[in-house]
This record gives sequence, C-alpha cells and structure tokens, in this order.
Amino acid sequence: MDLKLEASFPDDADWDAKYFGLIFELAEMNASRYELQTAQLLTLKSMEITVNGIQIKYKLEGRGCSYSASEERFSKYSWIRMGWGKSSKRRALPNFFAKSEADVLLESQR
Repeated sequence: MDLKLEASFPDDADWDAKYFGLIFELAEMNASRYELQTAQLLTLKSMEITVNGIQIKYKLEGRGCSYSASEERFSKYSWIRMGWGKSSKRRALPNFFAKSEADVLLESQR
C-alpha cells in the first residue's frame, strides 16, 4: 500500500482532519483485510504486517492489544483496552489496525 500524504499540517484542526480522515479511509479500504487479520490475531495472539516498508508488530493480550513499529526516524507503540471476550476484541481490532497504520503512515511522512 502506497499512500501519499502531506508532510506538514498548518494547525491542529487540519492535522486532526487528516488523521481521522485517514483512519476512516483505511478502515473502509481495507475492511476485508482487517477482518482476516482479526481472525489471525485472535488465533495466533501475535502477528506482523508491513505497511510502506515498515513492519508493524501486534500482540494480543488478556484485556487488550498492542502494536509497535520502528525504523530509523521513529518508533511507535500503542496499547488499547478491549476487554476479555473474543467478541469485544473482534469488534475493536479492525479500527485498531486502521489507527496503527495511520499512525505509522503519518509518522513516516514527517
């Protein structure tokens, strides 16, 4: 996946619009892939994907999920609480995938 993004944002409102717009766009564009990733992560408990040449590592834990990504210019880590049940994780993971990819894409464009 190759997305072209502006390198700078004039103010917070513009940045927020870009960030949340990108999350929404990724969620729509990759819905079926995110469903497959969700099934895989629920089974394996950890996995790695590559977005624009950057590896993102996911780890499912008892109450939530984390991701980490790094390259020469940046390092990102995030964790989200999703609850204990598989059904709550199944609902939350697709959006978490979109958010993590948006984080990495925007950070790599700085």
